[in-house]
Order: sequence, then C-alpha cells, then structure tokens
Amino acid sequence: MDISRIYELIGKYTEGNTTLEEEKYLREWIQEAGPALPADLLPFRNQFELFSAAQDIPVDIYALNNSILDRINDFETQNKPEKNSNRFSRLLIAASLAAVVGLAGFFLYRTGTHRETDTYADPQMAYLETQKALLFVSQQMNKGIEPLSNVTKINTGQDQLRTLERMDESLGMLNLVSFINKSSNLKK
Repeated sequence: MDISRIYELIGKYTEGNTTLEEEKYLREWIQEAGPALPADLLPFRNQFELFSAAQDIPVDIYALNNSILDRINDFETQNKPEKNSNRFSRLLIAASLAAVVGLAGFFLYRTGTHRETDTYADPQMAYLETQKALLFVSQQMNKGIEPLSNVTKINTGQDQLRTLERMDESLGMLNLVSFINKSSNLKK
C-alpha cells in the first residue's frame, strides 16, 4: 500500500474517524513494517502493542462498576454540608425569638398593670438617654456575636484540602501514564 494512504489513515485514526476494518489494516501494516517503519509512526506501533497487551487482561465489569459507584458515594458523603451548624443557627434564632417575645410580654404586662410616668420632662434628654441605652445593648450584642465570626474560618481549610485532593488525583493519573509507558517498554 502507498505510504500516503497510511498517513491518511493515521490522520483519520487520530481524529477518531476510522472504521474497525481500517484500524485493523493499519495495525497489521504497522506490525508487518518492522524496522522499515518510519520514525514518526513508532508511537503508533507502541500504542497498538499496548492495546493488544491490554486485551489479554481480564476485566470484571461488575467489580469495576461497583468500585466506581463506591468512590462516587464516598465523594458525595465527604462533601455533604454539615447539618450541625445549621441546627445551631436555627437554635440561636429560636432562642432570640423566645427572648424577644418574653421581653415584649413582660413589658406589656408591666405597662398594663402599672402606669409609668415620664422620668424626663425634656423629650430631648429622653431621646439621648434612649440612644445611649440602645448603643449599650448593640455593643453587648456585638460582643456576643464576635466569637461566632470564627466559625466561617472552618470552611477555608476545606478549600485548601480540596486543592490537595485534586493534586493527588493528578498524581494518580501520572502514575497510570508511567505504568503504561513501562508496560510498553517491556514489550520491546
């Protein structure tokens, strides 16, 4: 066969457009060429030899499928959001609402049974005192919330671990490529 036809088949093969018969012909031609094979086609000889060697390896499809499903399930369980923090925030909201309702009930009860008289004759002074009291309450609430700001820092460590996990997966792929290269070198 004409070498230009072989290069045409190689082009179709690398694009994934060859038929099974064309691939079989290409594989046989490359094996029969022996030492006369052009240097730029040597990687294809190694590839076809590796494919032939891989056909002899028994593969249990069900075990492979179960292994993949187990890894997917492990990944999903590891990446589920923590429900405890959600429960904690709901508990805080419920406690806050209970405190507000309790205080509102207490003040409503007190105003209903006992009439308060104004403590300040000047409305401007009453306004300033109210402002001061509300500022004090706000500062106390901020002090109580401040330790909770560190809770968000917990997630930053997980992001760094995900980066390491991706690196580990990449190293696994490189080990697989190294194994394939070693096995192709053994065939020589």
